[in-house]
Amino acid sequence: MHKLNPRTAALLSAFGWAVGYLLAGKALAVLLPVPPGGAARFFRVCLLAPLAEEGVFRGAVQRRAQPLGREQAILLQAVLFALQHGSAAAMAYALVCGLGLGWLADRTGHLWPGMLLHSANNLLVLAMG
Repeated sequence: MHKLNPRTAALLSAFGWAVGYLLAGKALAVLLPVPPGGAARFFRVCLLAPLAEEGVFRGAVQRRAQPLGREQAILLQAVLFALQHGSAAAMAYALVCGLGLGWLADRTGHLWPGMLLHSANNLLVLAMG
């Protein structure tokens, strides 16, 4: 059996995690729709999404992409994070946030600071309507 180049394996793994997260999110949205507003929306947007997205993008994707280089791993996870955020404006904002959160995860070696910032950001976005 042929062994993959470490950079190719890193890319395939990173893309696999991102696609898996996107598909799981779509399935959950269909199976467990959340009505607009209320505690369920707060829980989903301010708690569940930041925990899951930090774990997938800054955790799994960024760490698996390390063979590409630190900066490239941060950029890759930020681009994949942005692509799953819908409109062009949301993608641009998510790209900038993803770069900052990726840098923070790389700098601290932990996901929890990014989880807290991500939750605070989503709370502000939710409050602004």
